[in-house]
Amino acid sequence: MKLLRILSSSIFQIISLLFVIGYLLGALNLHFSDKNNYCVMTYMFEFPQFVAVSVPENRNFPQYGLYAYSEGRFTEKARKMWFDGVPVLYLPGNSGSHMQARSLASVALRKALDRGYEYHFDYFTISYNEELSGLYGGVLQKQTDFASACISRILNLYKSNKYTKTVPTSVILIGHSMGGLIAKRLLAYPSTVNTTSIAITLSAPLQAPVINFDLAMNDYYKLMDMEWNANINRNDVVKQKKLLLSFGSGPRDILMPSWLTSCNESYIGALSTAVPGVWVSTDHVSIVWCKQVVMAINKYLFSIIDPWTAQINEDNQVLTSKAREYFQANRSMFLNPDINRPNVTMQMDAFWYEDNRRIYQISRPDIDKTTYLMIRLVNFPQNRFVAIESVNVSNRDWIFGCNAKYTASTYRYCKYATSLTELSRWTGAATGFGKRKLATVHLHSIKEQHPDWSHVVVKVSPTRRPIILNVDINDHASRQITVSLPSIFSFGKSIVKAETEQESLYYELLLPEFNTLHQAYLLYVEPTASCKATQYHVSAEMHVPWAKNNEYYHYFTQLKQSPMKLRLFTSNPNVTLGLESSENVKITLLLDPQCTYTISISSSWYHRLAQLARNYTSVLVPYVAAIVLLAARSSILHLREHGTCLSIHGALMSDGVKPYYALVFARLAAIASMSIPLLSFIYENVSGNNQEMQYFTRSLIVLPAYMTALGVLNIAAAATILVMVFSSQLAHRLLFKIVWRGNSGLAERVASGLQKIPMLVSVALVAAVPLSCGAASLVAGAAFYAFMLSKMYEEYLEDYVYKFMAKIASKMCRVFQTKTKDVKNTEISVIKTNSVESTSQLQSVEDHTDSVNREDGNENINSEPNVTQGTENNTKTVSVYESPKEQAASSSNTEHNMDRENDKKKCDDNIHNYDDDDDDDLNNIHFHMILFLMWMSVTLVNVPALLTWARNFKHTMVLKPDTSYHSGLILSLCSCVVWQFNGPRKKLKYYEAVSALLFTMAVCILALGPVSLTVVNYGVTFMFMVITLQQLLDKEELTEVVISTEVLQEQTNENTNENLSESNVLGDNKADTNSHNSSETPNPDTVSEDCDVCSESRIYNVFKNLREKITFNEDL
Repeated sequence: MKLLRILSSSIFQIISLLFVIGYLLGALNLHFSDKNNYCVMTYMFEFPQFVAVSVPENRNFPQYGLYAYSEGRFTEKARKMWFDGVPVLYLPGNSGSHMQARSLASVALRKALDRGYEYHFDYFTISYNEELSGLYGGVLQKQTDFASACISRILNLYKSNKYTKTVPTSVILIGHSMGGLIAKRLLAYPSTVNTTSIAITLSAPLQAPVINFDLAMNDYYKLMDMEWNANINRNDVVKQKKLLLSFGSGPRDILMPSWLTSCNESYIGALSTAVPGVWVSTDHVSIVWCKQVVMAINKYLFSIIDPWTAQINEDNQVLTSKAREYFQANRSMFLNPDINRPNVTMQMDAFWYEDNRRIYQISRPDIDKTTYLMIRLVNFPQNRFVAIESVNVSNRDWIFGCNAKYTASTYRYCKYATSLTELSRWTGAATGFGKRKLATVHLHSIKEQHPDWSHVVVKVSPTRRPIILNVDINDHASRQITVSLPSIFSFGKSIVKAETEQESLYYELLLPEFNTLHQAYLLYVEPTASCKATQYHVSAEMHVPWAKNNEYYHYFTQLKQSPMKLRLFTSNPNVTLGLESSENVKITLLLDPQCTYTISISSSWYHRLAQLARNYTSVLVPYVAAIVLLAARSSILHLREHGTCLSIHGALMSDGVKPYYALVFARLAAIASMSIPLLSFIYENVSGNNQEMQYFTRSLIVLPAYMTALGVLNIAAAATILVMVFSSQLAHRLLFKIVWRGNSGLAERVASGLQKIPMLVSVALVAAVPLSCGAASLVAGAAFYAFMLSKMYEEYLEDYVYKFMAKIASKMCRVFQTKTKDVKNTEISVIKTNSVESTSQLQSVEDHTDSVNREDGNENINSEPNVTQGTENNTKTVSVYESPKEQAASSSNTEHNMDRENDKKKCDDNIHNYDDDDDDDLNNIHFHMILFLMWMSVTLVNVPALLTWARNFKHTMVLKPDTSYHSGLILSLCSCVVWQFNGPRKKLKYYEAVSALLFTMAVCILALGPVSLTVVNYGVTFMFMVITLQQLLDKEELTEVVISTEVLQEQTNENTNENLSESNVLGDNKADTNSHNSSETPNPDTVSEDCDVCSESRIYNVFKNLREKITFNEDL
């Protein structure tokens, strides 16, 4: 039963640990599910050189630098500052190096040399000292100012001379990660708005920061939006000159969510998996050296150069059309009526071929004559749509529409035709299966727009490579399958199509219920048993209609039969707003006509966990901070009601931390703040308008996030306690070796001394805030706080060991004491027997004397009435008829009893009750553990500021701007008070008000923390200050003590009895009594027989005094 009670009380902790295990599985999936990197490495052709370029602003920013890239023989030219190409500036990102530009620069240089172009690109790059700009927003403004100065400096390097056609007036910007964000701002920055026109961003958080750590980050985004609205969006002339191209990395990038890499200002926002010719997912860093990406960017840059000026073409239509050509695939099956298409002359003497079948394949080992494949335009329903897949067809314009009204010999041909290339696109393929193109044409629509056309023609130029053409003419509706997604609780595969049509090429799968980020499924395309082909190739392309250019490819071959992972990188905006969705995710299947296939789908919990870990890990930080505040609230309420603090795990197991309390109020607060116009100002930050986070706060995903955070906090608290309890000495030595590189023993003594005088450490922390940064004080204070807690645990455990030893020693002592008492009792019984015999003889003599006196008629008998004391319940009579001997004996016995009671009382006074100390020490530890976790929550949020300060320490000792200044200063001041407490004060007047304030702040952090960690920073700091001020200034509640009259009467009766007994023993033997007492006064250095020498408390005090003497001797 006891075990069941423990399990029932810990059910939420057990469930939270299960959620942590699920989170860890999801994190492992992120690292191992997409571990294969299909990017090709980019190599330098010659040894790369980075030539430093002086910038006047280096006086203000000594930690930054501008460099020019060069190789081989061109290095000397760069050192002489001779530049005559097209300037390109590379901006590194979070902790990025300026050397990352070498892949783009080297390929551009080699391409210009190999093609013999009269123009080339001059690549410049900036060193940002590898600052953590993605975590600390305080450096973004400085980096932007320096980049602006570099642009001016670069343009000043170009001078008009006889070797240059024109002097550049703008600089192309390429930015990676946070460098891409700076590149976007430079397009609208007041000092560079006229000197920048094109910006290409790689895995940059353009929409919102990944984690909004501080106000500086939030202010930077807001300033950037204001500058775009003021300098670009309101000026159509300037807007036509600006071009922003943004690219994300796809599923392999676990640092940058793909939905953050594009914004409304992006002309093209695409994932690398959707870019034609790339079709691979890169990680966050490899996108700068991935050969497929580097080649696509350089092809575009060379295509927009005007050969007459050898600079960027100023025609915006050329820039945008080339961007669509290189970075965007055509996925339409209808012609755009607004596009003018010129006519193309066809070859009459070519091979013109028309096949009347609806599904067929043409395969040739090579083509020695231009061939035209003709597809007739008819109005039959089964001829409504055609899908054409070509393998190794290299013609740029390869599909046309024409009227075959001319005849030559035995065949018909078209003299003129119109290109339909806008209806075709490159498609991905597995390695070794050739380059593939796909054209999807709605034949009936073409016939309606051009009734004079008779055929759609496919052109194949002569080539030595094997050519394959797959043609599938159908009604399109029969090839669209609406898939009912399996339930998350289902296991196994659900059949979508048992067997595809014979020789079919094209299928579309529509997923109407696939709308949110956290969903994940597996798609299987398996050949049936009738397939006899030795090799086959099936490609699957997932198209997301509300996220343009977010396509993802997967290939099924005889060697690669793994399922396709169906995951979204942007949720359906209609679903996130609570509206019905009118668009469906579409999967296009290009089958190999040699086989038929079985199509099935299954739910994947493993990949669903990975999606949750990928997109919602950042919310764990505010949730952990909120749970710490709720645990502090439960501990304070328990302190108010029972006088003791809960342990950290006891507080985490309390009802106040259960999710059905705070989480419900947090969701209501979030929904109210987003729905009520008067409260909408709360979400006026860069992450507040983020639809993904808004959907998160309204959905049930908050429950697993909360339970995961609870499990993480339980594990972290347990690990902290274990380290402090079992490895405190190891932790001390490691800390001392890091902090104090000299004598570790001396360092430990210094730390022990500071532990006794923590005020010195607090003063040092307060002084360090303006002299360095607030985060440094927070980290140093957290380390010292941990040291103090470890010492508390160490002393508590030592006392526990001494108590255990005292208990064993007490039992052993009582065993020997029992034997000694048996011997003494035997001697005392003999003495008592002799005294009884002598007393009986004396009594017989007295009785004889009394009888003689009565016979003589002596009636002078002294008699006194009985002295009676009564109460309401009983009456006690004291007789005073005593002989002088009896009075002496009575007086002697009374004084002996009083001496025994005084000695016992003196023994009890000398023995300290260590149980009370045990409770106080444990209460003190629990109280400080809660405050330590609050301190750590604030420290964790401000770690990026510390790393930035450490990175720039050799340039400046003070961090500016310091987003951790206020938090560090306030907590350092609070430590002056908190570290002086031996424990929390009990029964304070405003404990209930503080607990209510803690609950309110926890709700605010749960509602607003996922949007901005600034709420965590200042919210937890504020509550730490409130608790400190309450312990310092609050007054204790007065408690009335009521004593009953019966107790008072009983105490009065006992005092009266004591007075009577004292008066009875005073008399003729007073002098004898005094002499007796003086002769039996015990020596204060000796132990009285009435003292319990086997008491656990007495033995514990002996051990404790012995420890203090040994410690004192060691210190000497």
